[in-house]
Amino acid sequence: MDGQKSSKDMFNKISNSKFQISKKGFTLLEIMIALAIIGLTLVTVLHTVNYHSNVSYENIVTTQMVQLAKEKISDMETNPVNSKGNIEGTDLAFENIVSPTDDPFIIELKTVIKGQRKEIVLNELVIKKDTYK
Repeated sequence: MDGQKSSKDMFNKISNSKFQISKKGFTLLEIMIALAIIGLTLVTVLHTVNYHSNVSYENIVTTQMVQLAKEKISDMETNPVNSKGNIEGTDLAFENIVSPTDDPFIIELKTVIKGQRKEIVLNELVIKKDTYK
């Protein structure tokens, strides 16, 4: 019996030592839930980044259009004539309109910039150059 007892004792010692299988860890369900949460978080972050980059692009285009309209108004102050055309290097079109006002000494300068599914309109009232002389 000593032989049997000693083999049982040896088995218990081995099973309680480092060879024992650990019950610690994650179940498949826990891993799947964690992956789903990470996936939803990534989708939300990517959507937010994409949305804000589009908003930033729209603001840049609008700013460029306003600057071009200001340039056209400035050009019209020195030479107030009606004109139309495309702005070189862009896919934007412009239209300059000179209109009389109720006051015979004042004219209205209007510039319209179109493109990128947007339209920018700038107006300015100026004194006619003929009245200076």
